[in-house]
Amino acid sequence: MYELSAFILDLAQNSLTAGARLVKLWVVADQQANVLRVTIADNGSGMPAAMVDKALDPFVTSKAARKKKIGLGLPLFRQLVESCCGTFRIRSRQGIGTVVSGVYPLDNVDQPVLGDMGGTMLALVAGNPRVDFRFVVRTPESDKTFDTRPVREALGPDAAALWQSPDMLKWFRQELTGEYEDGVVKGER
Repeated sequence: MYELSAFILDLAQNSLTAGARLVKLWVVADQQANVLRVTIADNGSGMPAAMVDKALDPFVTSKAARKKKIGLGLPLFRQLVESCCGTFRIRSRQGIGTVVSGVYPLDNVDQPVLGDMGGTMLALVAGNPRVDFRFVVRTPESDKTFDTRPVREALGPDAAALWQSPDMLKWFRQELTGEYEDGVVKGER
């Protein structure tokens, strides 16, 4: 994985596999402090303390995930953060959820590009109509916060059915990627 967005997609997928109904993501580039902070928090099943360290081993899986023999998301993200002279943390409580975070210097030569965060967020939101997401992405190029909970509330009881309708997918695409149907990016008209 050469783009941070690919790591984030994999970590968010872990949250979904753990049964999360709410996944929160922060990607914040603080130029004054010269750090990039990436945090993913969920309200999934969480892990017992004994499993947290084992989760960083790519060849360890939970019984529920036996079909998936190798889990590289957490170990690769930790390796990325540490190779950039950063700090990796994972906190989890069984029945509560998990928080994964990485903080590393913005000017580190090994830092990957951010990648297609809009496309990553769109894939997560559009592909999971019964899960809520909150995204905060702050970089010199972007300052975006998107939360699906107000959208779900506005759609009412039919939210899950309407979530993947063509009109909703078009709206999500516009909101999350800045692209319109004709391919023009917001602000370029």
